[in-house]
Amino acid sequence: MKIGIRADGGLGIGMGHIVRCVTLAKELRKRNDVFFICKVNKNTPNKYLPGINFILKNNFKIKEIDEVELEKEIIKIEADCIITDSYDVDEKYFNLLKDNFNFSGCFDDEKICEYFNVDFIINQNFYGKYIKYNINNNTRMLLGSDYIILRDEFRNTKEERIINKEIKNIMITVGGSDYDNNTEKLIKQFWRENYILHVVIGSGFENIDKLKKYECDKVKLYFNVSMKDLMQLSDICISSCGTTIYELIALGIPFIGVKVVENQEMLFDYIYEYSLGEVSEIEDVYNKIKNLTYERRLELSKKLPNIIDGSGVERITNVINNLIDVC
Repeated sequence: MKIGIRADGGLGIGMGHIVRCVTLAKELRKRNDVFFICKVNKNTPNKYLPGINFILKNNFKIKEIDEVELEKEIIKIEADCIITDSYDVDEKYFNLLKDNFNFSGCFDDEKICEYFNVDFIINQNFYGKYIKYNINNNTRMLLGSDYIILRDEFRNTKEERIINKEIKNIMITVGGSDYDNNTEKLIKQFWRENYILHVVIGSGFENIDKLKKYECDKVKLYFNVSMKDLMQLSDICISSCGTTIYELIALGIPFIGVKVVENQEMLFDYIYEYSLGEVSEIEDVYNKIKNLTYERRLELSKKLPNIIDGSGVERITNVINNLIDVC
């Protein structure tokens, strides 16, 4: 079966869509021919380049389509199934896919449409199972933490973690892009204090030269780093409330969740309500860490790894393959 995955990542977009789609694609291609469909912008060639490069690095083929002519071009693509992971869609788009392909599905994080004319919906977020979707009678709903997609290195990682009495190493990651310069705002709160900052630079960052001015023994910048290794080095992580939060939970790393874009608000609120970690506004992170006790970090390190079982991507793949078998 030929499966096309419609996803983008890049400047001002973030990379979470691409990362989770590549993880799913690796499972799906064990039985299927999987390729990606990515938008391109002729006037801004670099806009989607970080996402495209990440996909190519993972050895998937890409069909590029002009973002201005997206709907006209996508129906010309030869595929049995289209899976979409994008906020730049509407009901018209899903109706178009339904009319032109054997079946279609989508990722959704915040109910971006009033009605979803699709064969399956994936909302892997903790809060996903509480969203009421308007769907077809036979639409498969893959909602909640049973369907969290983790990269290979974050699955089956249940080793006990040593929690240091004092916080020394702090990881900072705000996602694949940093449109509002949140990384610099966070560095400024800590760099004169007695901490070592481990700062992840995403592939879509545009302010790298400015961040390099802070680089020293206490501020280390990382490009193309092993996220798992850096997380395990850190006493605490300051992370945007995106897919990285689920990886931190899987490893049992205490974290401070921050909102860097509007669509992260539901996960931010869920973390706070169910005490899965700490949350803070960007400007108040320093005070949050200063007041965070050893006992609270120890509690989180023991509780978090039991929340996600790591089998989400296999469950999703099984559902899609079963749909293919009966198609």
